[in-house]
Amino acid sequence: MAPEKKRRRKLNIFRAALLTLVVLGVILVGAGAGFAIGIIRSMPDWRPDNFKLDMTTFVYDKNNQLVDELHGEQNRVVVPLDKIPLNLQNAVIATEDARFYQHHGIDIRGILRAAYINLRHGSIQEGASTLTQQLARNAFIDNPQRTFKRKIQEALMAIQLERMYTKKEILEKYLNIVYLGPGTYGMEAAAQYYFGTDVQNLDLAQSAVLAGIIQNPGRYSPFIKGNEQATKERQAAVLDNMVKYGYITPEQASQAKAEKLNFNQAKKTTTAKYPYYIDAVVEEASQLLENKGIEAAELYRGGLKIYTALDSGIQAEMEKVYQDKNNFPASAPDRQIESAMVVLDPHTGEVRGLVGGRDYTTRRGFNRAIQAERQPGSTIKPLVVYGPALEKGYPPAFVIDDVPTTFPSTPKPFSPRNYDGRYRGLISMREALRWSVNVAAVKMLSTIGVDAGFDFGQRLGLPLKPEDRNLALALGGLTTGVSPLEMAAAYGTFANQGIYTPPHLINRITDHNGRDLVVVNPPKKAVMSEQSAYLMTDMLETVVASGTGTRAQLGRPVAGKTGTTSLPETPEFKNLNGEKDAWFVGYTPELVGAVWMGYDQTDARHYLKSVAGGGYPALIWKKVIGAALKDKPVQDFPRPAGIIYADVDAKSGLLPSDLTPKEFIVKEIFTQSMLPKKVSDVWVQVQIDPTTGMLATPNCPNVTTGVFLKRPDGYNGPVKPEDAYLEAPTEYCTLHSGGGNGAKQELVSICTDPRHGGALFLANVPGPGQSGGCPPQYVKQVQLPPGQVPTKHCDLPDHQLVQSTSKPGQNTGPPAPDLNGQLEVGPNVSQPRVILSWDVADGGSYVFSVERRTGGSGYRSLAIVKDTSYTDTGVKPGLTYQYRVIALTGEDRSGTPSNEVTIAVPKK
Repeated sequence: MAPEKKRRRKLNIFRAALLTLVVLGVILVGAGAGFAIGIIRSMPDWRPDNFKLDMTTFVYDKNNQLVDELHGEQNRVVVPLDKIPLNLQNAVIATEDARFYQHHGIDIRGILRAAYINLRHGSIQEGASTLTQQLARNAFIDNPQRTFKRKIQEALMAIQLERMYTKKEILEKYLNIVYLGPGTYGMEAAAQYYFGTDVQNLDLAQSAVLAGIIQNPGRYSPFIKGNEQATKERQAAVLDNMVKYGYITPEQASQAKAEKLNFNQAKKTTTAKYPYYIDAVVEEASQLLENKGIEAAELYRGGLKIYTALDSGIQAEMEKVYQDKNNFPASAPDRQIESAMVVLDPHTGEVRGLVGGRDYTTRRGFNRAIQAERQPGSTIKPLVVYGPALEKGYPPAFVIDDVPTTFPSTPKPFSPRNYDGRYRGLISMREALRWSVNVAAVKMLSTIGVDAGFDFGQRLGLPLKPEDRNLALALGGLTTGVSPLEMAAAYGTFANQGIYTPPHLINRITDHNGRDLVVVNPPKKAVMSEQSAYLMTDMLETVVASGTGTRAQLGRPVAGKTGTTSLPETPEFKNLNGEKDAWFVGYTPELVGAVWMGYDQTDARHYLKSVAGGGYPALIWKKVIGAALKDKPVQDFPRPAGIIYADVDAKSGLLPSDLTPKEFIVKEIFTQSMLPKKVSDVWVQVQIDPTTGMLATPNCPNVTTGVFLKRPDGYNGPVKPEDAYLEAPTEYCTLHSGGGNGAKQELVSICTDPRHGGALFLANVPGPGQSGGCPPQYVKQVQLPPGQVPTKHCDLPDHQLVQSTSKPGQNTGPPAPDLNGQLEVGPNVSQPRVILSWDVADGGSYVFSVERRTGGSGYRSLAIVKDTSYTDTGVKPGLTYQYRVIALTGEDRSGTPSNEVTIAVPKK
């Protein structure tokens, strides 16, 4: 049997309709809840109590003048609401949110109005966003697209913001965050951008322009061509809104509309002005902030204020000098010779100016002034040789023997060479520094100990490495190198009475409210006594006054040192003559500056040719420092207590002895503890044969006593030092040695000038029509065996014969001087001296041979002088001396002797 069919119920239209509505309602509620949950879950991670507005950081010079601004994409200057004109506040409210003071974050009326407009157009045409919603969007929402989802998120955030902040706080934050043009955020930045003034100075017409720009900066910016009319119409609309809502009167609106607007962008200070200095500031500020636990990124968003040590006048002069190609040597066609300079205050360590290269090409690129690692050459000598030597008690008068020397060293012996090929013999530390003598510097470092020099250099801030602990340190042979900043700071120690202050560009960093974040108080360190520092300065003044650094003279006290580094001793540079680096580091009582010059990469085609530190680098230093001190009063380096001056023997550094020749008595500077107590012992009296100039033998008929230099350590090298002529002869007279065996002897005239070192030369005796020749006091007639008669004539340049241009019978020789003399015994009769002075009748320019004899001996020359006076300190009590003077010229060495003066020295 078939199953019974289910009876169908008759469809009730009303019930069906009701069921459909219920189902649709359930679906809509579920969809709405899901939509709401999705919006809430996708809300950005935000904290309404933590507004982070990217703000511009400002950099100021030492006079608190703005020199640069640092910001990322957003240029923002946050100001309090009371700095923003009321007209500008009202203009923004009237245009962007007329019911701002009535709603609680969202405006229902505005939403309904916007919904109606958007439905009519089928898309979002009007947002109905309140100022609070715009603030939420600008501060916390990254998605720029207009969507319902974003609008709901804005509304939720706005309600929360209204609960946490007052209306004035919300308005202040909005006016500081709103976008008003390219890189311009907030009303202060906009006022500067469009009108070149602070926001507090804006009038009604200007305020209306800025309020109008908010809606569409691209359309209403007056700086975009073609926008002029739209800008003016938008301003009028804003003014009308202000009238509508009662903020201004129609008359005020009319006056503002009629006002002529002058759009004048403020001249922005950019890193193009002082780029290398600002780069160095950013570098230093980043480190300072990180040390305080503050992210370095705050430099570009924190609205910080950085107060630097920059002297804009000095920096501008440096920029000017470095832009002038005439201040640099010619470069290779494909690469430029580079240079860098630092100027700082030696007393504070504050960097007044800095240039890191001749051309600035890359932001935060290679800054040679602070990042270069170059070999310092001879500029390191005061820092690791002579500075520590002074501290150890060696005075500037301390004598070093400048002769070729080889030092045992690893991996091979070290044989320093002097840059000029000269070896001066016994010289003081002052002279060694004055002429930058390499051998003397290495010897001095060896004397005080490498460790002493190394440790001293480190205390001066030099970045020395363990591998630098060797004798090459004296010549600047470092593993890596130093920067101009480090060299300037190290030399500043001498100008700062021995106190080292770390260099710094920044004095203080504050937040945008002026609260200190960083205050720089660099630790000062006493490296040497103020007396030693003054002695070092005095020695370095000699370098500039009369040594290798004369081109740095300013007509005021200057101390400094030149330096060059040689090309590497590699096959690439074989047979090339040039330099790798050139330096000048100098200072005055007010400023210290370091200049480096060279190629970034040195190779066989790129190296300095005939460029020394005393050339272009010294001239650059002079131009910059000279301009910086142009209108400043001249100051002397302050001299501390305990500095004394005394005469010393230049060849020993000790007190002069009775034998020390006058020309080798010099005045030198000391501390009390350095003052020598011993008398010089480097001069000796030796008996010589006046005919041959050799050591006398018992057979010599006439013997004279000469004063000669006795080198303390002796010297037997192949290269004789320049003072070797002062040493006594080493061979005994061969003329009177007792030989001859009755052989017939020949009468000849020989020259006995001591410079011949005892060798026999025929004298140059003037004949008819000739003048000059060997001076008569050096011409002796002797009888010699035929085998001992010399064949060569005297080769001394000042003893040569010249053809006379005088007519027969005309006397052209120098006249006889008129000689006067007096004995001066002083308080101690055991140390008398004879003071001689003379005049020449014709007042001509001559040199004079001062001659003396004792008893029955012949005259011998004491000295050849240019002055018309001479003091003989080598006389003995109880003896009688005769003196005469002969005037000499370059053409005629046979002048007439003066009158004879007799001086009797009494016994004790």
